[in-house]
Amino acid sequence: MLMFFCRVAHSIVDKISASDPSSGLFAIFDGHGGRQVSDYCAERFPNEIRKELMKNPADLQQPLTDVFNRINNELRLIDSDGCGSTACVAVVRKEGAANMLYLANVGDSRAVLSKSGQAERMSVDDKCDNPQENARVKGSGGIILDNRLGGVLAVTRAFGDHALTRVGLICTPHIVKYTIKPFDKYLVIASDGIWDELSDSDAIALCNDEISTK
Repeated sequence: MLMFFCRVAHSIVDKISASDPSSGLFAIFDGHGGRQVSDYCAERFPNEIRKELMKNPADLQQPLTDVFNRINNELRLIDSDGCGSTACVAVVRKEGAANMLYLANVGDSRAVLSKSGQAERMSVDDKCDNPQENARVKGSGGIILDNRLGGVLAVTRAFGDHALTRVGLICTPHIVKYTIKPFDKYLVIASDGIWDELSDSDAIALCNDEISTK
């Protein structure tokens, strides 16, 4: 059984399907410039994910992308130019006999999986020092100054902050689809406040210690 640890920021733990008791939504939204965007995302995500699951899609990668983009477009209706949020969203559900994990993220909130006690990063840190993101931003005509998008924002993908889309900000998530194995013990989802202090391996070791003392 895969366990989940959600740490820091605005978190969600939600059973999203009455017909599939093994399903679940686990997410964090780490706001910057205020809580308005992270609060909105946390409120809207469970219902939007349920709507997609009701369509019984064979695969959740495109539906997850659609949810990210739909909610980000809704944020244009509120004053979110100076406010934004990173996100790391995990959805677990049965597909046939397999337990599947879908992981979607924007920004520098991160997910790390414990596989036989070893740390494996499942998400992508969307920061200006990420070579792929740096190339994407500059290739789109965007601007990176002093290792910040437009000289302002530390991340290159996020909800909100719509004024920065002209310098390369997007909200299209990185998505990983993964079949959960018996040796997968737990997934740690946390904001940059944790990862600035702990390595992936350190976080897994701390969780091992926490479980062993219970």
